[in-house]
Amino acid sequence: MNVQTAMGCGDAVRGDAVRGEAARGEAARGTAGRGTVARAGRWWRAWRARFGLAEVCGTVAAVAGFAAGYLNGGSLLAAGGLATLGEFIGFYGCVGAKTALAARRATAHLAGARRVSAGVWHAITQQLASCAVAEALDFILIRPGCLAGAAWLLLPLPGGVWLGMVIGKAVADVAWYGAEASVRRGLAGPAPEPARIGRTPAPPPPHAARWAGDGSHPGEPVAGGL
Repeated sequence: MNVQTAMGCGDAVRGDAVRGEAARGEAARGTAGRGTVARAGRWWRAWRARFGLAEVCGTVAAVAGFAAGYLNGGSLLAAGGLATLGEFIGFYGCVGAKTALAARRATAHLAGARRVSAGVWHAITQQLASCAVAEALDFILIRPGCLAGAAWLLLPLPGGVWLGMVIGKAVADVAWYGAEASVRRGLAGPAPEPARIGRTPAPPPPHAARWAGDGSHPGEPVAGGL
């Protein structure tokens, strides 16, 4: 009877341990999930504040350019080129206006030539440099190629030209935003190590006596002195 009771107690303890580990695992997964959602929310708000309106303007201009090129001449190459040009004008017109306003606010405490030079530097480092590097290949090759190529591949489908334009634009956007984010991180430089931020070196621990006092070191009492 005592043996059975002991075995039952052991099973109960093991069961409690398993349930505790399962609960801790679920809590950890829940915390990780909430962290992922929070990061995604921060990224979405930052993207919307920086590029949301510009993306809307660029998309409207791209659709208008693609329609003008394809409906008038039936050429997918012309449609892709005009869509790229229209999106460039719409997107960077909005980005340029927002960047100029941000630089103006950031340099409100300056005046004259110093304000102009500081505003130009602010605009370049905060927005235009990363966009220019990403745009270098996008405008010449990636975007018109994606737009015309996707439309040509889906041409046999009903409405395939327009579906291809949407897919081609999405692919080009992914490439552009990836390049822009990579350049922006490079311009920002490596982040300082968290352990070194705002931390002062700790004072060295007091040294213990390592030898018997013989008066050979300054400030050391002579052992056995009178």
